[in-house]
Amino acid sequence: MDESKPCSLPDDTAAAPRLLSHGSVGHVALCGCGHLHLSLKYLTLRFEPEAFRELTALLAFAQRSLDAPTRQRTANDAAPPDGNGPVH
Repeated sequence: MDESKPCSLPDDTAAAPRLLSHGSVGHVALCGCGHLHLSLKYLTLRFEPEAFRELTALLAFAQRSLDAPTRQRTANDAAPPDGNGPVH
C-alpha cells in the first residue's frame, strides 16, 4: 500500500469500516482500503496488516512481562519478540 495516499477509496467504491474489536479504551476497525485503524480516545493510528501483527506481538510480550511474577529483570528480559534489544 502506498503510504503517500490517504486512507480512503473513491466514494463509489468506499465500504464502511468494519469494526473488529472495541473496549473501554478504544476500538480497531478494518478500513475499505485494507488498513487497520486503532482508535484511542483522541488518537487514531493507521497500520498495514503486517505492522499491526508486529505491534500486537510487541504488546502481548509486554503484557506477559508485566503479568510475570515480580523478579529482578535484566536488559535481555525486556527484549521485544524480534530480539532487537530493550524497549524504553
